[in-house]
Amino acid sequence: MRYLVILTFSLICVTVFFGCKTGKHLTSQDNQTQIIVHDKLVPVYRPSDSAAIRALLECDSNGRVVLSWLDLAQSENARLKFQLDSMGNLLADFRVPSDTVFIPGKDSIIIKTTVERVEVEKELNSWQKFCIRFTIIVMVVIVLFVGFKFRSILNLFR
Repeated sequence: MRYLVILTFSLICVTVFFGCKTGKHLTSQDNQTQIIVHDKLVPVYRPSDSAAIRALLECDSNGRVVLSWLDLAQSENARLKFQLDSMGNLLADFRVPSDTVFIPGKDSIIIKTTVERVEVEKELNSWQKFCIRFTIIVMVVIVLFVGFKFRSILNLFR
């Protein structure tokens, strides 16, 4: 009888410590890319304008500078101021107002998000299922055996 108890206890220890292992966890990682597109106005600066001056300057009999003819070529946005004084000084001023054109455009933002990792427990194989069931049965048998032994010890003292 004593050998049976030692054998049962040894079998339980071996089953509990070496019979079942925890399953490995599998991780699933999924990357998602999200593109956000916004409509916006893009500023485009117009190139600078130009102007050209062609003039014929001559001296008269008194030694003064005289403007014989003048040809001005300027673009639509250019403002040209041209002046010739009596002393022969030529003053030319060319001004162009800043001009910006806004063209509709699209702006895109790429956002990469990761989905949370989901842990999936591995399914038990047939040997692991057998070990769990066998351990439960052996534990129930031990509890019943200890209960009967305790009951028989109590009956001896009555």
